[in-house]
Amino acid sequence: MASVPLAPQPLPAALLRAAAVHHRLVDAFIQLTRTELARQRDDYARDSLNELLDVLKAQLVAYGSDAVAARPPGMEAANLP
Repeated sequence: MASVPLAPQPLPAALLRAAAVHHRLVDAFIQLTRTELARQRDDYARDSLNELLDVLKAQLVAYGSDAVAARPPGMEAANLP
């Protein structure tokens, strides 16, 4: 017996709100990391912060457009990858 694929269901509003909060916090941490990176003179610290930025940008993308869409107006991400 063949299975019938289920139609995609919208994500629950509470999950979208939580994802929007996480997205906002990751975005703020990206900005904080970039500010610290601009102050750093140490090459090792700069390399480490650049690696951290890569990880944070990937996390931001993982939350996806649904998290951004759940944000209130005027709270757009300042540092989209």
